[in-house]
Amino acid sequence: MKNRLIPSARNRRTRAFTLIELLTVTAIIAVLSAAIFPGVKASMRNAQMNAAMQNARQISVSLRNYAADFEGMFPAAFDPKTEEEYSNSNEVFRNLFPQYIDTERVFAVTGSAWGGRADGRIDDENEILEPGENHWAYIAGLTDTSRSDWPLLVDGSNGEGGYGSVKTEKGGLWEGGKAIVVRVGGSAETVRLEGDDGDRYLPRYGYPEDNALDLEAYMGDGPKFLDPAE
Repeated sequence: MKNRLIPSARNRRTRAFTLIELLTVTAIIAVLSAAIFPGVKASMRNAQMNAAMQNARQISVSLRNYAADFEGMFPAAFDPKTEEEYSNSNEVFRNLFPQYIDTERVFAVTGSAWGGRADGRIDDENEILEPGENHWAYIAGLTDTSRSDWPLLVDGSNGEGGYGSVKTEKGGLWEGGKAIVVRVGGSAETVRLEGDDGDRYLPRYGYPEDNALDLEAYMGDGPKFLDPAE
C-alpha cells in the first residue's frame, strides 16, 4: 500500500483564506453593493413609472372615448342613473366598463399604498374595481373643452390632495419626487412635486407655487377631486 502524501501545515495555510483576506473581500463587496444598488433601485423605479404612465394613457383614451359619446362630458361625480354623488374614483371608473375599457389591470400601480393589484374578476358588476384595485385619483366635472392643461387623472394622493415622501404611505409612491398626471388635453407626464418633504404638493401648470389639486381656487366649485376607494 502506497503512502499518502499529507500536505504540510505550511501548504494548508497557503490554500486557505486568512481572516484579513476575508474581511477585505467582504469590504469590497459592500462597497460595490453600495455603489450599484442605488442605480438598480432607480432603474426599477423608472421602469415602474413608465409602466404606470402607459396604463394612465390607456385610461385617458377610455375617458376621451366616453366623452365623445356624451357630448364632450367626462364621467361625472354622480351616478347617471340614480344621481347619487360618488365618494371615490373607483365608482366613477366603473362607468367605463365594459364598453370603453375591459381590464382592471391598468388601474393598479405597482407599489401604491392604496391597495393591492386588481384581481381581474369583472364578471359581475359588483366585482369591478373593488376597494384597493384602483390607485388613480380623478377630477370629475370637466369636459373635453376645459383647459387642456388642467389635470384629469393623477396617481393617488395622500387622501387630502397632497403627497408625502414615505413610499409605504398614501401619496408617497414615488417618495415625494414626482407624480403622474394626465391632462384634459390627453397628454400624460411626470411632474416634479413641490413643497417640504412632509408636505409635498402637485404644482399647478404655470403656477408652481399653487397646488393643482386645490381645484376650487382656479376651477371654481364645479369640479370635484376624488381619491381611490380604501
